[in-house]
Amino acid sequence: MMKLLGNTRRWQPLPGLFLIALAARDASADWPTYRGDSRRSGVCGEELKLPLAEVWTHKAAQAPRPAWPELPADKDVWHRIHGLGPTTTYDRVFHASAAGGAVYFGSSADDSIYCLDAASGKLRWSFVTEGPVRLAPTVAEGKVFAGSDDGCVYCLDAADGRLVWKYRGGPEDRRLPGNERMISVWPVRCGIVVEHGTVWACAGLFPSQGCFLSAVNAADGKELWRQPIEISPQGYLLASAEHLFIPTGRTAPRMYQRADGKDLGVLPGGGPDSRAGGCFAVVVDDLVIHTGGEDSSLHISDTRAKEKVVFADGLRVLTRGPISYILSKDRLCAIDRAHYLEISRLQAKKQKTPEDQKRIDELGAQRKSWLVWETPCPDCHEVVLAGNTIFAGGLKRVTAISASDGRTLWTGAVAGKAYGLAVGDGALLVSTDQGTIHCFRPGSPQPNPAAVYDVPRPVLPYPFDESTPVYAQAAEAALDVARVKKGYCLVLGAGTGRLAWEIARRSQFQVIGLESDAQKVAAARQALRAAGLYGARISFHEGSLDRLPYQTWSANLVVSEETLLTGKLPFSAAEVFRVLRPCGGTAIFAGPKSTDQQAMEQWGRESLPGWKVTSGPGDALVASTRRGPLPGAGAWNHFHADPGNTASSGDAMRPGPVEVQWFGRPGPRRMPDRHDKNLGPICENGRLFIAGDDYLAAVDAYNGTVLWQRDVPGFVRLGAFRHCGGMAAIDDCLYVASGSDCLALDAETGRHRYTVSVPPAADGATGEWGYVAAVDDLLFGSACKPGATFREQTLDTETLIWRDFMPVVCSDALMGHQRNTGERIWTYESPRGAIINPTIAIGARRIYFVESENPETRQVPDGRITLPMLLGRGSSLVALDTRTGKTLWKGSVDLSALEHIVFLSYANEKLLITGTRNVPIEGRQRVRYDLFAFDAASGRPLWKTTQTPVPDHILQGPHGEQVQHSAIVGNTIYNTGFACSLDTGEPVDVWKWQKSGNCGTLSASTHCIFSRYSIPRMFDRATGESTDLTTVARPGCWINILPAGGLVLIPEQSAGCTCGYSLQTSLALRPHSDPNGPANE
Repeated sequence: MMKLLGNTRRWQPLPGLFLIALAARDASADWPTYRGDSRRSGVCGEELKLPLAEVWTHKAAQAPRPAWPELPADKDVWHRIHGLGPTTTYDRVFHASAAGGAVYFGSSADDSIYCLDAASGKLRWSFVTEGPVRLAPTVAEGKVFAGSDDGCVYCLDAADGRLVWKYRGGPEDRRLPGNERMISVWPVRCGIVVEHGTVWACAGLFPSQGCFLSAVNAADGKELWRQPIEISPQGYLLASAEHLFIPTGRTAPRMYQRADGKDLGVLPGGGPDSRAGGCFAVVVDDLVIHTGGEDSSLHISDTRAKEKVVFADGLRVLTRGPISYILSKDRLCAIDRAHYLEISRLQAKKQKTPEDQKRIDELGAQRKSWLVWETPCPDCHEVVLAGNTIFAGGLKRVTAISASDGRTLWTGAVAGKAYGLAVGDGALLVSTDQGTIHCFRPGSPQPNPAAVYDVPRPVLPYPFDESTPVYAQAAEAALDVARVKKGYCLVLGAGTGRLAWEIARRSQFQVIGLESDAQKVAAARQALRAAGLYGARISFHEGSLDRLPYQTWSANLVVSEETLLTGKLPFSAAEVFRVLRPCGGTAIFAGPKSTDQQAMEQWGRESLPGWKVTSGPGDALVASTRRGPLPGAGAWNHFHADPGNTASSGDAMRPGPVEVQWFGRPGPRRMPDRHDKNLGPICENGRLFIAGDDYLAAVDAYNGTVLWQRDVPGFVRLGAFRHCGGMAAIDDCLYVASGSDCLALDAETGRHRYTVSVPPAADGATGEWGYVAAVDDLLFGSACKPGATFREQTLDTETLIWRDFMPVVCSDALMGHQRNTGERIWTYESPRGAIINPTIAIGARRIYFVESENPETRQVPDGRITLPMLLGRGSSLVALDTRTGKTLWKGSVDLSALEHIVFLSYANEKLLITGTRNVPIEGRQRVRYDLFAFDAASGRPLWKTTQTPVPDHILQGPHGEQVQHSAIVGNTIYNTGFACSLDTGEPVDVWKWQKSGNCGTLSASTHCIFSRYSIPRMFDRATGESTDLTTVARPGCWINILPAGGLVLIPEQSAGCTCGYSLQTSLALRPHSDPNGPANE
């Protein structure tokens, strides 16, 4: 039976479901927008006589490409919530609208708006935008209104698709890589509301970039007003008589005044501390029903009283008269709403009177009479109510259910998952995730199959003629010079599209053509759509070549068809350089033999370093440049930045405003729970490597392209700060610990180069590969006992990771290898006790570590050992020669007071040990940090100091208060609430970073400190002034804010978090040095 009471683990035990009576629209042939109206009711008066027969099917050439296709994490371990479900599902299908004998839908795959004949399913017209169209069009007054990821709202003539007007929702035309497409910085991802001659629309995703709510005259597209909004609008905009409600992805909708866009606040229960949110919502009068997050719950908020009155399990709701129909994960039920609102309001009271409690008991005793009926409804995604029939869309089926008694009346087969339903023009329209729209009408099934209409089979878009070899050779030459085949390729002066086509068919590039001639753009689009490639593989943009609208540092390859045919370069060399990706972005322009070589040389000489013009095939001229690394760019190629564990990248970026560089995959599904503090990401040579749950992804750091991904058994490393780094990058190779092995992978392709394994233990047992580091031509590793690594995502594991006095992972041996071959050249076995993994560091051709003097530590079966056992009977600080493994020096060090964690870092020929313990202060236990410094060449002690962290009163470290890793920037040590000189240990009179009340630790660059303060934040190291990097997403619980490559990289590691953040996404940010936009670096 469906749960009628809110789960007791939630913030209030409300019993209710939905007390709302949504008045059905009058029987009508139209369904002009998503769920039928601007309140998104999903209810209409039109009755479809059963049975239904499928009369036509439209199969799109390309299936939908949702913005957020990945599922959330499977569970939230900390809150004990299992089976998390997705919330940002607004574009899983091509949702249909129906009006005036036509069916309209937008495509997230080929960027188009389509109109089909409702009777036959035949295509009437289509219109191409410049970005994915993710939400259903709205039809009003003979016009079709739709938004696109290109940042515009389009008004088209409903009869023929002619453009009436276009309105840009953001301030200008600027585009960035987002969800693996080149889209507007201000995409339109909210369904449009059109009423009484006014269009309301939203643009933007990141409030730090600017998000906007606009009102536009429906007749001519003139702006009536535009207001900035501090939310991330995603889903279908809703309207009541006075208010607008904007869904915000994973968080609760926000309310605005309809007349002028005035912000009226988040719905009750929303905000960053709430788990209520999702893209589905329904409005009736002053009540709003909306999904409550990944835990599959529904909420009702009273917008006048500003209180939440109902909290219950469910995915979708329909309401008419006294009955509410609730779709949950596996059931559909009908509820008599008579007593719901009263009991829900009473239970929501924080202070109840005896009379309140008495009334609650009276109403509660009548619970059994509330359930009118219920019926199994497994794998269902959507419901609508037409007359007295509920239609439920599910897996490969659509079902008609009696609204009176829950009986199944009819079932029809569909292709895929039916997320979209519409009832209009006497028909049921079913949209599925395979890109199919099925049309069912009253009548018995016919012996002949339903008519199927789709785009014709892909054909070659261009003829084979004398020009074909010219385009083919140019494409092959460009790809040879570029040396990569994934990412973004810009074709400037894209002309016919033939060069774009030849590059696309030979690579996996997303090819984007920019052309100023509108007729050429239209012709190229038509040809490429016929080939079935238009959209994600090739797209054409119309615009000037003078100032490129594309993100700085985003293009892997830039070419030109105009130059190929005429030898002219009708665009700016400075603009080409600006958009080129550092660390290998390539511009190559071929021209005919008539090209003016001197002019071509002069064109690129000043702006394009390394610009050269050479002769190509057939006396053609070929000019090219390959961009190198950014000056001052840092790297983060080991767990704590470098082999010395400084947690500082050395990147020279300056503090201040930032802008989103890209966002998208990987998402949370393959990541461990954020509290488990898995291995952090690393970045080297423009590639970002992201560690997941036995999963590894490589991403282009500058444009977010997923270069490759693979499963890596035995790779996950929970509580990695109690262990050590499990991957390292250098040059074009990545080294990854996998169970007992270390894999050497090609950084660009993920191709396996070789495997090296840990040596067997004395008893013949095979251990685990622990430490991973790569320096110069050497690869280093360590041998741990079997079962040493924390891998199980449970509350018990989280306790072992987080609390006081918990064990660290240790090794029995260290190994050195030739990096290019994997050949082992030395092995060091600890003579007495275990090697403490968090203390392994490398610098100046020496490898350092703390070694226990307690022989019993070698006998611990899993190598997980507490600090008192490791350090209480003595310990040594050891240095080995990295090339021979010989001991250079070894000295006793008294660390016996340390209890919780111990780290070792190397910088500037000094070693720093950071450790923590509890001390009694005025009768209470407090946390203290002990710091020890040594000369790296000799091991000679230099100084010792004890520092008071801020805060120091929090014991058992619920947010890592006792395990913070120090960062070393120059000669200054930073930790929570204190800063010391690396030379003397004395306090330094500088701004001091202070840990927030949230999980996480600090990362650093030359001028900045980064950490989590609910949201990710950048601090000016000189002044302490802070910049919020984003307000709609959070980082993970250890280090995953990387200042590297001139960027701030924040790959997704918040998996399992069900708090109120609108986005769960990987993203990168770039310092915003030019307030007028990215045209100048």
